Amino acid sequence: MARTYLEDMVVGSSFGGEIYRVEREEMLEFARRWDPRPVHVDDAAGEAAGFGGAIASGAYTTAIFTLLSMRSREKDGEHAVIAGLGAELRLPLPVRAGDVLCYEATVLEIRGSAGRPDAGVVRTRGRLVREDGEVVYESTTATLVARRPA
Repeated sequence: MARTYLEDMVVGSSFGGEIYRVEREEMLEFARRWDPRPVHVDDAAGEAAGFGGAIASGAYTTAIFTLLSMRSREKDGEHAVIAGLGAELRLPLPVRAGDVLCYEATVLEIRGSAGRPDAGVVRTRGRLVREDGEVVYESTTATLVARRPA
C-alpha cells in the first residue's frame, strides 16, 4: 500500500471501525500492576463507589485507544506519522469488563509545522464507543506527519 503523507489527508475525513472486547482478567491485571486503586481491582470497592463493580483504569482505556488507532492506520496503509505532540482527553463513562469498544476518528485540522518545513500537524478527534452507542473515551490529538518528499 502507498504511504499516506500530510498532503493526502483531508479535513473532515473519518476512519476507524476497529473493535476491542475488554476481558475482565486483562483489565484487572493491568490495574493491579499500573493503577491499583480499589475501584479498578475490587468489585466491592467499585460497587461502593456507585459503579456496580470494578471499572477499567483510564490508563488501560488509553492503551486500548492507542492500539485501535494504530490498527486503523495499518489497515489504511503506512502513515507518515513522525510523533504524537499531545492530546486532550475525557472519559465520560466508565469502561467495564465485557464492553466491546469501537474506535472512530475524524480529521479536524491540517496545518504546516512552524519548526519543521518537512512536516505538518494534524489534529484528530478520536473516540471509543460502546456497543450501546455511548462514548466512553474521547481525545483530540495533535500528530506530526511528514510531507511528501520532493
